[in-house]
Amino acid sequence: MALNQQKRPTGAYATARTKCRRDRSRPETCEWSGPGHICAPALVQLAGERGYDAITVGDIAGLAMVNRATFYRHYEDKEDLAVDVLAEAIEEVGKFTPVRPGWAGGDELAELASRIAGAERLFQHFAEHHRMYQPLLGYPRNRRFMIRARELLSGGIAERIDTAEPDPDQARMPMTLIPVFATELFLGMVAWWLDRSLPYPPRQMADWSIRFLFYGYFGALGLDHLLPDDTAT
Repeated sequence: MALNQQKRPTGAYATARTKCRRDRSRPETCEWSGPGHICAPALVQLAGERGYDAITVGDIAGLAMVNRATFYRHYEDKEDLAVDVLAEAIEEVGKFTPVRPGWAGGDELAELASRIAGAERLFQHFAEHHRMYQPLLGYPRNRRFMIRARELLSGGIAERIDTAEPDPDQARMPMTLIPVFATELFLGMVAWWLDRSLPYPPRQMADWSIRFLFYGYFGALGLDHLLPDDTAT
């Protein structure tokens, strides 16, 4: 199908397109106000219909009604655009799970519930757009999407660790390693989940991932009673 014959975005995607028309007099060359304001919805819609690997920059530009030159002024390729989709999702989750300074000394159960709710939103996002994320999360670690995904997630985790005001002298591993570990665990769980066609609901995956981070390996196995009273080395 020719690009100018592709069906136009619907629902939320039509809203994005309308906003651009309202903001600019020439939508075919418009500079969107936010990252991927027009092209990201087109990427998400096309990936859902055909799968990520089956679509091209030309397909995205055609559905978004922008020319390819405009696309390439903002993005290197569709993988670069996919990073923006993930970044926006992470930002939205952050709005619903605000960082509360010093929470380590507060209500731990409330904090746990808040973290699970935030993770659930991310798992819901991955589930909704699984045809885009499944191939991306299967890419080699040195691919741009994987590098940026780790940066986005680990940066947010590091910020939350800082606001918890931990004592570095009491930490049992390097502080800079903790967000790296948590990020790799989370991305690994998402990839495993998508590869198996989402065998568990987002809430369950969120609960498992956050509880593992809160209580660790022995806690996840139900073997807390085997932990020594003092695990410091």
